[in-house]
Order: sequence, then C-alpha cells, then structure tokens
Amino acid sequence: MRHQVRCNLRRILHAIGLGVYLSLAGVLCFAQQDPPKDGRYYESLARKAYQQKDYQSFLANMKLAAQLRPNHPRLMFNLAAAYALTGNQTAALEWLSKMTAMGLVFPADKESDFDSIKGSTEFQSILKGIEHNKLPIINGGAAFTLHEKGFIPEGIAYDPVTQTFYLGSVYKRKIVSVDKHGEARDFATAQDGLWSVMGMKVDARRRLLWVATAAQPQMSNYDPGENGRTGLFKFDLRTGKLLRKYLLPQDSKGDTKGHWFGDLVLNSRGEVFTTDSVTPAIYYVSRDRDELEMFLVDPSFVNLQGLDFTSDGKHLFVADYAKGLFEIDLATKKVVMLELAPDITLLGIDGLYSYRGTLLAVQNGINPPRLVRLFLNDGLNRVERLTTLAANDPIFDEPTLGVLVKNNFYLIANSQWGAIDEKGRLAPAEKLKDPVVLKVRL
Repeated sequence: MRHQVRCNLRRILHAIGLGVYLSLAGVLCFAQQDPPKDGRYYESLARKAYQQKDYQSFLANMKLAAQLRPNHPRLMFNLAAAYALTGNQTAALEWLSKMTAMGLVFPADKESDFDSIKGSTEFQSILKGIEHNKLPIINGGAAFTLHEKGFIPEGIAYDPVTQTFYLGSVYKRKIVSVDKHGEARDFATAQDGLWSVMGMKVDARRRLLWVATAAQPQMSNYDPGENGRTGLFKFDLRTGKLLRKYLLPQDSKGDTKGHWFGDLVLNSRGEVFTTDSVTPAIYYVSRDRDELEMFLVDPSFVNLQGLDFTSDGKHLFVADYAKGLFEIDLATKKVVMLELAPDITLLGIDGLYSYRGTLLAVQNGINPPRLVRLFLNDGLNRVERLTTLAANDPIFDEPTLGVLVKNNFYLIANSQWGAIDEKGRLAPAEKLKDPVVLKVRL
C-alpha cells in the first residue's frame, strides 16, 4: 500500500516464516525518525544480523526488541528462533510454549531455524497445542447477509429506535441500511462525498449517524489528488441528509504523512472522538465548538484504531494495532499503556468496545483472528484475563468492526479486504462472497 499511509499492518502481521517476519519488519511504514530507540529499531538490527548469520547479535537485539514490546507474537517467534540458533534449546521451547498458551497459530513446524529442537518431546507438545488453537470457537451464528459481492464492509452501526443496521463499504464508498425485516437499501453514496467508509456510530438520542471516512487506493474511482484526505460526516437519520463534513485540512504539497480516520466513539454529550491511524493522534468534535480539533497526540502512538469510554466517561481506552492498549485520563490527558498478564497478547486490535466493566476487542492482526473479552484490574492499567468468544469460524475472512446490541455483539465476519489489490482492483466475482454479519452471544 502507500508509503505514507496505512501500510496494511494486517497483512504484514499475517505473514508466516521467520525470514518473512524479519524482512517485513524493515519495511513497516512507521519508520524510525530519530532517537529514542524503540523495539522497531532493535528489530531492524536483529534483521541485519540474521541476514549476516551473526546469531549472537541477532539474539541480543531480539531480546532488546522483545523487552520494549512485550507479548508481541512476531518478536516472540523470532526470539525463540534466536535462542534455538545459539544453542539455548530450553529458552526457545519456553518462548514457543508461551505463544501456544496465548492461543496463537504459528509455523514452528515449517521453520528450519528450529531444527535443533524439532525432535524433542516438548516441541511435539507445542505442535499439538498449535493444532488445538486451530479449532473453531463459535458462539452464535449469522445474523444477516448483505447480498452484494464486492461491498467490502468495514464499519457497522445500529439504531435502536428503528432497529436498523448500517454497513459501510470500503470499496464502493457508500452506506447501506438493513431494516428489521432484512431489507437493504442505499443510505448514502459517493455522491455525498464519501471516501472509504470506516467506523460509524449512531447517536440515537439526537437522531444522527456519524461516519469516519478516508481516501485511499483500495476504493473505487480513487483520485490520487485526494491521497491521505480524511474526515467525519454527520448524517440526519430521519431524512438521510448529509448535515455537515468535518475534514482535516489538505496536507501541503510535499507533506507525505497523510491521515486516516479509522474509528470513532460518542460520549454522553454527543461529542465525537476519532483516531487517526496514519499520523497517529486523537481528534474530537465538541458540542460547544462543533469543530474538528486535535485532542491528543503522544509519542507512544503508532497505529491507532478502535476506542471506547469507561462507563463513567472519565477514561478512554484506545487500541494501537502495533502496540496494544492505551488508557487515557480525559481530564488530565495522561496516557498509560496497559500492562498484560504473561499469557495475553493485544497486538492487532481493530475494534474496541466497553461492555459491563470489561472490553471486547476484535483482533484481526494475529493468527487466528478472533473476538476476545478482556478483564481489567481495578486500577484500569492491567489486563488480568482474556477469554476468546469467537475464533477460527469458517465464515471469517478478516473480521473487522462490530456493534453492541443489548447482550449480543454483531460483527462484520468477512470483510474480504484481501479481495482488493494495492492498485484498487477488485477480485473476480467468482472469488467474492456476500458479506455476513455474525451475532455473538455475550
């Protein structure tokens, strides 16, 4: 994808094989600018050392990278390989066992760097654990199907007043409503100025639909002159009329950073908070000023995605696709990265939702993609426990965002982002499927 924009982390993180992991690490779009040095810096040094077969240096730098980005599956996998290559079979097996305990699937059996441990009883036990992690976890079924191949949905919203769902299309640049009888119709289209439709939220009290939208090459009729444009659109649910656009200013010529609003959330006052995934920051539209403004930027941010408030509205949880979860005190704007229990990874979270004192997270940047529930400590700074609600469902083809409806979670199960290549060409019809919304019981 584009150098300055999303650099589709999802596909990168789905890559298999140590050599692939290491080579892709060097082309992540979040390039190291200057000090301070972080995990990506040491991972790049480890990659060079691995290519030069300097395995001691490979190990030393992978240890530093893993310390700075704990519970990161790619780093854990490569660290295990580094230990295996330097003769520490016990440590290699411990790291692979830890990945297995996280519920992950990874290609240990195919990686030649593990040849020294493949004959061990412990390694065979790890392979059995990986096979167990491939088993389906299904806690519900299809709620409805949108009979429109090539739609490529990302966002979904629900209006409890009319019992209507809204689905947004990445490729077709439109929003479709699906009523309680299952009848689908276009609600908004590219004629309203929509780019790819990302996260959406219904403000039922004020009868509004808020939409995050972004211009990017994987949409129909892409105009390179709009590269990196993004904004929030506000629609009237009663009439379907577009009420207002809140756009980030066009970048000046030569500015290659770009922007991408990926998801949004509303507080009790009807104010909107949205994440910029590419030039990572949080923006908001306050009720008083009714303008798009910068709320917060932090050097810890890399690739922001879903977000939601605590029940009291005093804290904001934000998912970072490349790092995990942040908690933000809205009064002080203090940013804290959540700690994790040893058997948990929060890499690759797309959608994030508060539910009865816990968090629901759609993880599509790990293998297998899954819907999980996160249980936090009283201080809201550590994830103590994770349970998997859905994984390895045959319907899944890159699940994306969802919406809570009472005690059920409705999830876009098969977005099929991979059906669009980097030049915006859609796969042939015979390779496409109708989008399915999965209903998961909570």
